[in-house]
Amino acid sequence: MNPYTGRLLGYICLSLFFAFAAGPYTEQKIVSKTEPVVYLSAIALGSSAQRPACLEGVTQVSEKDLTSFPIIQKAISSLSRSPMETTQVSLYGGNLEAFIKRTSGQSQREICFETGGRTFKLTWLMVRDMGTLYLVGLNEPPSVPSLDKSSLSKYPEMAAYINTLERTAQAAKDLAPKEKTAPAGSPPGESMKTLDDAMKRFEQMQRQIERQRMAAPAVNGSDFYERDRSKLDWDEWASLNRVLNTHEEKALFSIGDYLIIGASKALPERVAIDIEWFGVGRYFFAAVFLCFGLFFMKGIYRRRPGINLNPGWTAVIGDGIFILFVGFGAYCLVEYGMSKCFAMTSFMDDEVVRGLCSIAYLPVTAFCALFAANQFSQSVEVASEGLTLHYPGGSKVLTWEDIRGFDLKESYTVAGRGGIMLPRKLQTKLIIQTNDGITSLSEPGFKETKRLLIRTIKEKAPERLQPDLEKVSGAW
Repeated sequence: MNPYTGRLLGYICLSLFFAFAAGPYTEQKIVSKTEPVVYLSAIALGSSAQRPACLEGVTQVSEKDLTSFPIIQKAISSLSRSPMETTQVSLYGGNLEAFIKRTSGQSQREICFETGGRTFKLTWLMVRDMGTLYLVGLNEPPSVPSLDKSSLSKYPEMAAYINTLERTAQAAKDLAPKEKTAPAGSPPGESMKTLDDAMKRFEQMQRQIERQRMAAPAVNGSDFYERDRSKLDWDEWASLNRVLNTHEEKALFSIGDYLIIGASKALPERVAIDIEWFGVGRYFFAAVFLCFGLFFMKGIYRRRPGINLNPGWTAVIGDGIFILFVGFGAYCLVEYGMSKCFAMTSFMDDEVVRGLCSIAYLPVTAFCALFAANQFSQSVEVASEGLTLHYPGGSKVLTWEDIRGFDLKESYTVAGRGGIMLPRKLQTKLIIQTNDGITSLSEPGFKETKRLLIRTIKEKAPERLQPDLEKVSGAW
């Protein structure tokens, strides 16, 4: 196997080895699964539990006061007839601003009021006179199954849901109106005669501000306990319904100060699942590609006849750099292949980069292998009859009679500088002019190798070629 073919196959295998062994992968795929999801709503049964929804208090509204607002009256009637089925009614029109101002005596965004023995909350969104009427409490709980709070230890997610409701209610209870407008200075009659007194007062103010900061988000975020998707595991929900003798699709029961309305719905969801075989398979593939890569590369470092233009250790370093360079393309190719064949999610989000690198992987690898083979696998034998040039693809014999002269030729590549593409010198090749054309040798990486090559050729070359060799020796 010639050095170019061995390098090409070796580059492919070793770059894939690095891609499988060191590349980051999600090792997951997205699948569509239909699973039941539980939604929970909580209605406050006691005044203490209603506190988070009605921080400003509850205003009494008579039936007579509602006659001027038929839309609101109709919504209240609808909620009163089926409080278990409906937790809120959206209102359009109904002169909400006038109702709130008449009830509370001032314009405000929301108001809690009691009528007909029930408590309601009206939230006005101030968009096209639209509001939402919330049912926030019941005076007399209906006859529904009840779960004792001591039994919640068997149902951790339901216990967490109830704890959240209670924490919110307690935060609202702790946040008294006088605390929200507490003056920054010391209260009347309190003296601060010493530095210790001042420090104690400052610490009290700090604790008060921190309490307000922690309580306010909880209160504002739960003005009313709306229907939310819960974290309840389906087995826990099914077990709870078996104990209460309720139906899983729609259940109604009470826990402490709250009436819980639960409903389940089957929803299709896209979830990530592990590709179990890939975690072990990637290292199996890495080991296979490593073995093949070392097999293909083992024969390309043998010393070639004559003067080697570059020593073997430089070839090892150069090949290592090229393999790491094309390794990113190999990683993109593996990512692309896994996504297409096994629907694995990509660790690298940029799909355009992944696609372009996958397409360019083989051409770039072939170019790197060709460049490295020409650079590191050339040697020259100098004899009294002429020169024998050893290339990656074979050998070429040039007799002194065929050689007409020697010269140098610079090769360039293109590089960007300051947004402008400019030529950049790559290397200076040795040109051997013959009767059949021109033959070139890559530039050795070390000056000592150049001097040794020219000196050896001068010792064997005829007199007519000495001027060219002197010129090349000075310029190379």
